[in-house]
Amino acid sequence: MQLRYTFRFQQIGETWLGAAVGQNAHLFNGVLQLNEVGHFIVSRLSEPQTLDSLVEALIHEYEVDTPTARQAVSQVINYLQNEGVLR
Repeated sequence: MQLRYTFRFQQIGETWLGAAVGQNAHLFNGVLQLNEVGHFIVSRLSEPQTLDSLVEALIHEYEVDTPTARQAVSQVINYLQNEGVLR
């Protein structure tokens, strides 16, 4: 999976807001609202990733167990799918 759009993020407090930029930005009417973990996952999706590679990256970065990492990745991926930003 990979992002359909390029996003520029700004951190406001503990929240990361992402706006689509670039050639196809006009096709995404909205803003992504993420926490730190969500931002970490989304930042890895500028290149194609598998679910397992995202889980491994989260485990390595945050030193969490596999079930916790898998649940976090699943929640973020579901959010991104609902927003229509994944290929």
